[in-house]
Amino acid sequence: MGVSFGQDILIAGYKPAVFKNALRGFMRTGSPGNLIDLKSVFPLRGDGAIVFEECLDRGLIELKDGFAVSEKGETVARGRVVRRTPLAQAQMVLDDFLRHVEMLNQDRDAVRYVERVWAFGSLMRGEEAVGDIDLALETSRRPEYLADYALMKRHLKELLSRRDDVPTSRGLVWSAETWITERALYGPRRHPLLAGVQSDVSDLVDLGAPCRLIYDRARGGRVNDPILSRHPQSNGRQNDLAPPAEMPDFTPNGLRPMDGRWVAGFSKWGGVSPYDIFRGWTDDAHKLFPRYPEGLRIVGDNRDLASYPWLPKRLKAGGFDGREAVALVNATPLKGTSIVLRRKVEQGSENWILHAWFEHLEFYRSRKRVDYSTLPDLAAAAALILAVDAERMLRRAAEESAGAGIQICVRRDLDEAMNVHFIDAVYNHLQARRIRIEPEGWSSPRASVVRA
Repeated sequence: MGVSFGQDILIAGYKPAVFKNALRGFMRTGSPGNLIDLKSVFPLRGDGAIVFEECLDRGLIELKDGFAVSEKGETVARGRVVRRTPLAQAQMVLDDFLRHVEMLNQDRDAVRYVERVWAFGSLMRGEEAVGDIDLALETSRRPEYLADYALMKRHLKELLSRRDDVPTSRGLVWSAETWITERALYGPRRHPLLAGVQSDVSDLVDLGAPCRLIYDRARGGRVNDPILSRHPQSNGRQNDLAPPAEMPDFTPNGLRPMDGRWVAGFSKWGGVSPYDIFRGWTDDAHKLFPRYPEGLRIVGDNRDLASYPWLPKRLKAGGFDGREAVALVNATPLKGTSIVLRRKVEQGSENWILHAWFEHLEFYRSRKRVDYSTLPDLAAAAALILAVDAERMLRRAAEESAGAGIQICVRRDLDEAMNVHFIDAVYNHLQARRIRIEPEGWSSPRASVVRA
């Protein structure tokens, strides 16, 4: 039995199915870039980046000679995503099922009795909401048919001849016996909450799990027995049986800046494609990138710029992990500008602040002045990285019910020309929301953007 995740659970504002599908995709390739670009899962590449970071921070993906899905992540990838049902509603479904059990036992035409019904799992524990109703049945063939197989065969044939809902292919007699019994218990369509009801107690015995007897035909029907540590036939959990899957602990680590290389899809050459980021040349893409940024690169220590017209000196020194430091470069064979974006997250009791500042400004081939035509694409890339960082902070604060305000603080500490043409451009992109900061449908206070 695998773990079930309720659809009412949200992880950083995303449904568990998003993480499940993302992890399954990642398990096929082991590539962060392929994960964030899962178009069938993520509306925008930024959503994929946030989920990838949350997988890292929650231990679903770990770094072991490269990135790999952890044991906890595999549990999520294998798990079922179900709509959890309030306990009172699930209890109504159980009551209706037990009525069908009583009707079957009183039906003179039935060939089997339900002797006992055992409950286990979340409903037995009385949890506020359940994914399904875990039951194990003990049944027996009625004595007259147990002693006379031919009689049962004739009786089943007679029963089936009276019905107009019998499947065209029933197979052996025992299949007819099962079909007649299950149709009496579940009706023409089994309720989804009863999908996992077990027709015998073998799995429950092997599990050695806590359970409670809720129906006993020998004692007249429904009973309210105490919870047992395990089924009376059980000698404890079987050694060759995998331990029951448990809901993983989704508690995240403390916030840190996201890997800014996601903008380039984690490619070593670092090229930026608005078409891929926004899933097409949408209006949102044009707001941030009016023209295709041919020479723009977002790179870290894994960069491969062998065919690029310029390799800034600062890049050669290294130290670009994508989080604390990521390089933004925009160059052609005739011009270029490189600058390093640094970030830090400060989590206070009232405000969570994303601090951003820029260092190591470098011009093409040691030129003395900036070519201002290189700056708009650099500012757009910086704003995009900061916006998705801030969106993740909003999602995390909402998940943790922290009530903290989110602030993006962009330091204005370059020379005046760069402050005006670059820093202010980054600020204006964020302030005007030319790139989304708040998640879709966000109703809580928005993130604030300040210059320092």
